[in-house]
Amino acid sequence: MSAASSVAASRPSYPLKFGMMPQDDQIIGSAVGSKYTKGGSELIRASSKTGDVNSVCAEIYQHNHLNCTSFVQPVTEIVINVSGSANFRRRADGAEQKYLSQVGSASICPAGVEVRYLHIEAGPLKLLHFYLPTDLFGALQPVGDGTHIACLLYKGGINDPLIQSIGFAVAEELMQEERSERVTQMLLESFGVGLAARLMQRYTRNDQRGLSESYFDAYSGRGLDRCRLSRVVEFIQENLETDISLDDLAKIACLSVFHFCRAFKTATGASPFRYISEFRIAKAKTLLKDPYMTIDDIALSTGFSSGANLARAFKKTVGVSPTQYRSKC
Repeated sequence: MSAASSVAASRPSYPLKFGMMPQDDQIIGSAVGSKYTKGGSELIRASSKTGDVNSVCAEIYQHNHLNCTSFVQPVTEIVINVSGSANFRRRADGAEQKYLSQVGSASICPAGVEVRYLHIEAGPLKLLHFYLPTDLFGALQPVGDGTHIACLLYKGGINDPLIQSIGFAVAEELMQEERSERVTQMLLESFGVGLAARLMQRYTRNDQRGLSESYFDAYSGRGLDRCRLSRVVEFIQENLETDISLDDLAKIACLSVFHFCRAFKTATGASPFRYISEFRIAKAKTLLKDPYMTIDDIALSTGFSSGANLARAFKKTVGVSPTQYRSKC
């Protein structure tokens, strides 16, 4: 039995009554959660101070198929699955994280992180989104460039009993049909301090305890390190007019072809062939500004076997022929 299955099997059962609409004073599309409503998810419940980035607050969303494009995270967000399961794909400045989210599993998105994308596939599931203001962390203040909370990790696929317990308790409180907003806020602030302490204790850059098998699977294919990627890109630039093979690139990276292709795509977001093709098109655009170079000359200089092949690839990528592009330069 996997770590995720073991935790899910032993989780406490809470009688959450999902499906009730938010109250009038609960802000839909707030500063912290608007990316979810824009992505097609439904807000189920929210605390009274949702939208206030200086307060501890929480929301429960139902997600089916969520597609969020790039965004900068305004406050530290911890997400706990309270119902259902779905596949996650997300990426910030490192490798793509792919994992199955099951009841009890959690993810962390620190304030200031620039997220490239966030996708939830094959829902439905309901998630508690717990938002922590920066000043709650005390010593964990933003670093000099303001891009991250110092040392806090961007992680998914976490199975932590304490985070689970806090998530279930907050979700149960939010789903009460009759509750005191003042008491709810007191509970949120108390749980928020405990949650912040847990993050500082376990989820900093040098600690990987409490992670599920799904998380390690997501990170087993890290992208090329900066040094190897630099060597590969330099080789591509210097040999663009030749027939560059995967074997050549893999040897430069000191990896097998299989592992090189995985690592290269993780690092750049594109397959080696697509990356080379886009590089060739970019160079062709530059050369087209020289009126004395023919289309055939440009094709040979960028690794295309003929002007016709260049024209075909150029139009597919740019939308116009090389001649049309040149006339606009």
